[in-house]
Amino acid sequence: MREDWSDRITLQAVCLVGLGEAVSDPAFAQTADIVAQSGGVLGCATYPMPDPRVAVRDFLSIAQSRGLAVDMHVDETADPSSNYLRLIAGTVLEMSFDAPVTVGHCCSLAMQDEVEAMQTIDLVAKAGLNVVSLPMCNMYLQDRRAGRTPRWRGITLVHEMAQRGINVSFASDNTRDPFFAYGDLDMIEVMREATRIAQLDHSSYEWARAFGPNPAQACGFETPGFIHGQAADLVICRARSWTELLARPQSDRIVLRSGRQIDRTLPDYAELDPFML
Repeated sequence: MREDWSDRITLQAVCLVGLGEAVSDPAFAQTADIVAQSGGVLGCATYPMPDPRVAVRDFLSIAQSRGLAVDMHVDETADPSSNYLRLIAGTVLEMSFDAPVTVGHCCSLAMQDEVEAMQTIDLVAKAGLNVVSLPMCNMYLQDRRAGRTPRWRGITLVHEMAQRGINVSFASDNTRDPFFAYGDLDMIEVMREATRIAQLDHSSYEWARAFGPNPAQACGFETPGFIHGQAADLVICRARSWTELLARPQSDRIVLRSGRQIDRTLPDYAELDPFML
């Protein structure tokens, strides 16, 4: 798939298993070998479990022995006692784990005591973790109770992270699946909604970086920019200002790949029927 789509998008493959299964099932070693052979990233999802410290160390050891970067779904809950984020950052420092580490969601951080949350963020900055926030999915899922209006937005502390130099990115997680039945993998939609949900406007931080250069850095890709000699991969919108850009879906945008305008006709949903029915 990576080769088939190479002229349109750069794909990075990440395996996804439960943390407990990854460290307890001997067959996961074969999965890790496949990831290493194919140039992928070792991924897992965390959840409440006995002795998570040992599990996190074992998972990072599996990655470290193969020289793999890791991507972990972390603390996707409103439970303030869930603090895998601090555990992962601390373990990375203890092990001197030097491959890139990306953590996604980190929702419970916003529900923790202020002092504890800031201590965790300081540790994340020291460990050099990449953080990905999924504002649309997390706002939709978190604080969900039948017949009750949600009280919080579900996102992590992105402003405090950016102030500490943490590489923060935004993305679109779970597109039209059992967790989040909406979305279209559209990064302009992600930018538009993240700006509103996380109040990114009127900020001293250049939040546009969180939708291009920061994700590229987290993935280990070449950082995009208007630099002579780089590929002309551009999205051109009919907007003269940020408010004009974010006020509309920009459905008439022009997309250039390597300097050439590509056909951006959206596929029919019926193409997915063989996979969904």
